[in-house]
Amino acid sequence: MDVSGEGSDAAEAEFAAVAAQAQFAAVAAEARHERIPGEATRLVGTAADRSLLLRITGSVAVHLHCSQHNRLMGELGRRPFYDIDFWGRDRDHQRIDAFFQAEGYQADPAARGLREWGIKRQIFAHPETGIKIDVFMDTLVMAHTIRFVDRLELADPCISLADLVLSKLQIHEMTANDLIDLTVLLGEHRIGTQAAGQIDLNRIRDVLCDDWGFWYAADLNLAKLHESVGRPGLDPELAARVRMQIDTLRAHLTEAPKSRRWKLRAKVGTRKRWYQQVEEVG
Repeated sequence: MDVSGEGSDAAEAEFAAVAAQAQFAAVAAEARHERIPGEATRLVGTAADRSLLLRITGSVAVHLHCSQHNRLMGELGRRPFYDIDFWGRDRDHQRIDAFFQAEGYQADPAARGLREWGIKRQIFAHPETGIKIDVFMDTLVMAHTIRFVDRLELADPCISLADLVLSKLQIHEMTANDLIDLTVLLGEHRIGTQAAGQIDLNRIRDVLCDDWGFWYAADLNLAKLHESVGRPGLDPELAARVRMQIDTLRAHLTEAPKSRRWKLRAKVGTRKRWYQQVEEVG
């Protein structure tokens, strides 16, 4: 008996089901992406009402800090938002846990034991929206370390521009998404002082000129960024502005006085690994 027609119908039905599922997932991802910036600012405000200090970091902070150029994030191909990163204080870790659970977020069971290993980080997810929350406390410990506990009140609702730039420059293997974030940041905000709307050069210099490994990684990443802004589709005027910012920052970091710690580590150079290997939490 010839069943080729039935087989073909079944295959077409399966293909249609897969296509419908993919379309549904795409729609859900886009809805989550659109919702995340507002949800991030809402959470910071609600936490403040309860005397709890949280600040937004990561790509969502880039979006919120760069109202004039954040459209470029999507135009240049940055992936949609799917999570929100926060910085907070470790002394508030129990209140942070209670706060997010009260807001409908469930703690990740796999992250429950992180404190036993000295890792100051909490992870949550919302069962309905699918939004994931990552909270780093006191210090960002990734490829390089950034202590921020005393800097959380410098900006609102996000971390300061300088700390946001540092959080990108510390990455050992930068992705296209990270390069896009830095392009947008340096395209909109001038390297300068701690004044509103400027990237505080003193903060970046203080951190990098005391840590040769971080300085070296940042210089490599700025070189990559300089090359990447020549990509097609980026406005030439904006690209030129970003390159000028990069050149200014690299020149300052080269000429700035270095600490004794920096100089001792510089003698070792790349003969010893200059970054920490990052273990992702499953």
